[in-house]
Amino acid sequence: MQSEPKYSLTMRSLHWLVVLAVLIAVVAIEIMDFFPKGSAERAALFMVHQTAGLSVLALMVLRLLARVGTQAPPPVPGTPLVQLVARLTHGVLYVLMVGMPVLGLLALALAGKPIQPFGLNLTLALALDKSLAHLAKEIHESGATVVYIVVGLHAAAALWHEFILKDRLLRRMI
Repeated sequence: MQSEPKYSLTMRSLHWLVVLAVLIAVVAIEIMDFFPKGSAERAALFMVHQTAGLSVLALMVLRLLARVGTQAPPPVPGTPLVQLVARLTHGVLYVLMVGMPVLGLLALALAGKPIQPFGLNLTLALALDKSLAHLAKEIHESGATVVYIVVGLHAAAALWHEFILKDRLLRRMI
């Protein structure tokens, strides 16, 4: 009996580590508003959000490098439109998972605020530009909604394949 085609262990591990880091970033930023501005709890949650966001960026860089060096399993049979939508969705996810942390970094750096992953106090050597910082922050925050939608569609499609089509697609990433 031939084993099912799967992504490499590296790609599967990086995928689920990105999922975990994104979940941590989302939970931290969503519950941050329950605490008053200036509180230690709010600052700690923002540090967790930054740490998770930078972890997403680092993991995605590793994932892109690993993707170049590994072969993906063959596509699951489907119409050309389904294949195109799958490729586009994955491309959008990659752009979002790299772009969101970069925008968050830019929003902080351009506003002259420290970047505090893992409790460190880092700065990027960028000129202060409050209007550009505000724009980066707005795009970062609006991008979160796009992330929720695209990740939700991605997860729904994986579950559709697994439980409705029963083509075992989900098992390629487990």
